[in-house]
Amino acid sequence: MTIVERRRLTDVARGVAPADLYVRGGTLLNVYTGELYRANVATRGERIAYVGARTEMVGPRTRVLDATGHVLVPGYIDPHVHPATLTTPSALARFVLPLGTTAVVADTLQFWELGGLDAFRSVADALMTAPLRFYWMIRPHAQSRSAGEWRRFGLPALAKALAHPRTIAVGEVTRWPDAWRGDPELLRRLGLARGARVEGHTAGASGEKIPAIAAAGFTSDHEPITAQEVLDRARQGIAVMLRESSLRPDLVGLLDALKTAPALASRLMLTSDGSMPAFLRTHGFVDHLIRVALERGVAPIDAYRMATLNPATYYRLDADLGGIAPGRYADICVLDDLAEPRPSTVIARGKVRATQGRLVGRVAEPPWRRIFRSPEARLTVPWRARPEDFELPRRVRYPVIQLVSAVITRLEERPMESGDLHAALLDRGGRWVAPGVVAGFADRVDGFATTTSTDFNLLTLGRRPEAMARAVNRLLDLHGGVVLVEGERIVYELALPLGGIMTRASVDEAARSEDELRRHLAERGYAHHEPLYSLFFLAADFLPTVRLSPRGVWDVKRSRVLLPSRRRR
Repeated sequence: MTIVERRRLTDVARGVAPADLYVRGGTLLNVYTGELYRANVATRGERIAYVGARTEMVGPRTRVLDATGHVLVPGYIDPHVHPATLTTPSALARFVLPLGTTAVVADTLQFWELGGLDAFRSVADALMTAPLRFYWMIRPHAQSRSAGEWRRFGLPALAKALAHPRTIAVGEVTRWPDAWRGDPELLRRLGLARGARVEGHTAGASGEKIPAIAAAGFTSDHEPITAQEVLDRARQGIAVMLRESSLRPDLVGLLDALKTAPALASRLMLTSDGSMPAFLRTHGFVDHLIRVALERGVAPIDAYRMATLNPATYYRLDADLGGIAPGRYADICVLDDLAEPRPSTVIARGKVRATQGRLVGRVAEPPWRRIFRSPEARLTVPWRARPEDFELPRRVRYPVIQLVSAVITRLEERPMESGDLHAALLDRGGRWVAPGVVAGFADRVDGFATTTSTDFNLLTLGRRPEAMARAVNRLLDLHGGVVLVEGERIVYELALPLGGIMTRASVDEAARSEDELRRHLAERGYAHHEPLYSLFFLAADFLPTVRLSPRGVWDVKRSRVLLPSRRRR
């Protein structure tokens, strides 16, 4: 903040200059002291100038908002967001601002993999003035191991990304086994944080492994799925983000950690992680997380701190965010009642941005055509798939990827059976194909293809190679998305023309498309709860037990190729 800005704030606070916005008569939830009391709030520009009982701050151009009978709480902060899950970050902002979220800490993986440092900078710069405040965590490695990875995630480029004014963390770091082993390449990248936060992903790590992971530099984790795992991490100084997402709605059980360690309430944060649009439409965003905590019996001051002051303090942003106090950004939710965290009015960056659930104003889109520049990033590629791309080598037994839940797999080495599907990961540039066999997905799928893969290549599944090739080729015509084929007929398609990962549609429109996909796949045998994540994580080689990868069918536990990929002819 400049001296001029501070002088303007102090002028308002002293009563010698009028406020830009004056919120009158509300009951303030003070997250610093835990008190509830009547207070007026005066702002100048994007920041709060005054909080208290005085009333002489209104001038002829001051906007007055009467909050009598309402509760004022800080704008909500989600500390771990994947902002390009089918929709764009701007579409996400349009959806979550009316729900009270005014700041997010967002992942950069999609932009980095599709355009490197330049793409990240372009997106981050374009969103600097968005009414939803975007902060960023920089991925230190790819989601799935592949050739040329350390060139794509080179140290100089990562260091430049970490120097961006809105970058506040390294993360999400999914390779906790490498950190635990002290892998030098990963430790070099974690070392770039230089005192910033390192957001970890420790799914499956036992309590005995956490000390070494913490020593490697992890400072937070959003992956606990039991109260005991919360305690295992918190006891080693790792700040824990409690997750309630479309894939893992775990918050009710995670909150039980407070029964053992009540003081944890001062450290815990709440996150929706990478929830799909249909989940957001049905439940909400951070407002939903607070509601779950309140219904579970968490004291209101603790529930709201977990979504405001705690994440701001953890990320060292509490001088700007997380509370309603002079000097902080004017991000305020006006609630009808403390028991209902969905606001009637939302103030962000000093202006009213939403009333009664409706967005006021606009959120601009980044210049996606200039951000995703290469033919492979845009999927404007000349190659086309052929049925023979999906032929399996002749074997008596295959390493079958058996889905046992939406995303967890087990390895079955056996002959191919009725109900098994041919599967393949295809290089975006058409250079290679990694064939395999998948069971437990949807046994009556003729041909299916998607670009919503964790390593940003093309994934295809089906009973018939001819239908699989048809689905892939339609996908390439769309420049990315999701396609389901039955015989000669395309029965479902969702275009994701922005890098093959995002639609220009709204969250509500994407949710309707997601509903339709879920219905089609359920009719064909899909029995799990989150089909898009089943597809997304089939190539995620950091999850157990066996995955498709650019190297071939990959045994995660033993780090070995079970069925190699091959160059396309």
